[in-house]
Amino acid sequence: METNNGDLPADIITQILLKLPVKSIIRFKSVANTWNKLFQNPSFVFHHHSNSRKKKRFLVHYCYYDRDTRNICNDIRLSVDEALVSYHDLSQQPHSPFSALNDFHAFRYDYRVDHGLFCLLDDVKSRIALWNPATREYRILPQCNRNLPSKLKIFSHNFGFGLDPLSNDYKVICKRGYQDLNKGMSRPRHHAAVYNMSTDSWRVLKEEDVHFFQHLAILNNSDTCVNGTYYWLANEPTLYEGYNDYYVLAFCFSTEAFQLIKSPIPPICGSGVLLAIHDRICIWESSDEVWMLNDESHWTKFLKIEPIQNMFGYGFWKKGKVLGNFQAQLFLYDIESEEIKELGIEIEGQGSIEVCPYEETLVSLRRRE
Repeated sequence: METNNGDLPADIITQILLKLPVKSIIRFKSVANTWNKLFQNPSFVFHHHSNSRKKKRFLVHYCYYDRDTRNICNDIRLSVDEALVSYHDLSQQPHSPFSALNDFHAFRYDYRVDHGLFCLLDDVKSRIALWNPATREYRILPQCNRNLPSKLKIFSHNFGFGLDPLSNDYKVICKRGYQDLNKGMSRPRHHAAVYNMSTDSWRVLKEEDVHFFQHLAILNNSDTCVNGTYYWLANEPTLYEGYNDYYVLAFCFSTEAFQLIKSPIPPICGSGVLLAIHDRICIWESSDEVWMLNDESHWTKFLKIEPIQNMFGYGFWKKGKVLGNFQAQLFLYDIESEEIKELGIEIEGQGSIEVCPYEETLVSLRRRE
């Protein structure tokens, strides 16, 4: 059996290294050239991330208006561990997109997280960045303006981000609604494109593939990626007593195609919240019932949560614990014991908050030379 300096077998050393945090692995790159090559091996990166998924941490994006500076502020806090007691402020981290795009903090930006990578969108200037806070690498994506008119007015901007499980490639789907100003007050049109990280390029979708956007509005407050498919809540105006019909819009990163799925929630009950449970997409409706989508694209009732007055739910953390907002405090609610645990994060004024689980990854964002 191959050994390392006559001490431990190489496969044992590999198993030990797979359990280390990314920060330690980066520091150990200089120990030996063989280790440096090992850390870049796709198989090592994959198995390291599989271990990281067992140590999920908690990510909070808090956007608020600072009355003193009169600026919109964005804080990204990452829990130190699963205890959810102390946090790191990622928005102050050096070697991040915020330092490269130094006016990012001047705007309300959106972000998506999947398999350890961030995708950030500044929809004011239509700039998108990928970011790995564990390795402190980022990549500013090229602009995608093919097939767009020279003069336009953008009225909607939606995007999704995730890992294609078939190609093992990270992808971004970006949809913009616009009016062609060269033609005066023309009817609204829609432009959608897919970015592949491996090729660092965009592919524009055909117009017939996005035709349903003409009568569909995507809701920006509820979307997520599950098993290589990105999901948004969307609605379509209806004549039924002024209520809207709700749908789940799905984009499969493997086939790079959209699918429209009818929501199980009646229009009168509102839209609900999308979330992932057991690697399946679910809808948590306002009556506190949770519906799960099965393999046949049918909805089944998964569970009912006893309502807490004035609670807004964000999703599930782990072991039957619900993450929510109660009396301007972020908290965990245990479904079985009905115990509420405050997480020490207060939501002030008109601030908005997004929360999600996070795990580290060694995936590199450096462009190929």
